[in-house]
Amino acid sequence: MKLKSFTFAAVLGLWTAFTLAGSVWGDIFILGPNSITPLDVISSNSIPVILIVGLLIYLCGGGLWGLGIARLMNGDAKSMVKACALSWSATVVTIVGAISFWGISLGSLSSLAFILPHSPHSAHYSFLLIFVPAVGIITAINAYVVTGKLGFKEFRKSVGMYTGLAAALGFLAVGLILLFGLGWEVGRPVYGNYGMLLLLLICSIGAALAGGMALGWMLDRSRIRLDG
Repeated sequence: MKLKSFTFAAVLGLWTAFTLAGSVWGDIFILGPNSITPLDVISSNSIPVILIVGLLIYLCGGGLWGLGIARLMNGDAKSMVKACALSWSATVVTIVGAISFWGISLGSLSSLAFILPHSPHSAHYSFLLIFVPAVGIITAINAYVVTGKLGFKEFRKSVGMYTGLAAALGFLAVGLILLFGLGWEVGRPVYGNYGMLLLLLICSIGAALAGGMALGWMLDRSRIRLDG
């Protein structure tokens, strides 16, 4: 990998972590008190209010992500911001909604931690089994949208696939280190202690860095191929 391509990939990876993983942090923060914050940020227990605020956070995060990509790739900022905001918020809300519905159908969201046969680490395996594919799918769809919006339509399938794979592996790698290397646990919602939400946030940062760098490298290579 040339230095210019590596620098481009690193910048996009960091920007992806700041904007997309940042929006995940924002959404978890407003759900406090939890393992992220001791504050009762939204005192209302109204589900529509919480959903609307969360949707606005993801729209802003996706829009900022798209703005950065447009600036780096010299693309149309307005169309990219709109596409990324809609794509990011729609995919996250859809996947999270599907996971939530699955948990509710089992009796409660906590039931998702026991979808696998009981073992000393069944909750850890269940966490990874649910979120690793979910992160990969969300990332692949958003990378597909970005690549097509930039005009690299012949590369969008491969870019989406490899970017999604990179994000899933990034999430998995961080999760394995935290769960089995450092002894973190799933399901401890006490502020200041490791818990599922904090674990999800840190794993999301790893996924965003890996996926963003993969996207940056592939976009840079696609641009070189077209220019060549």
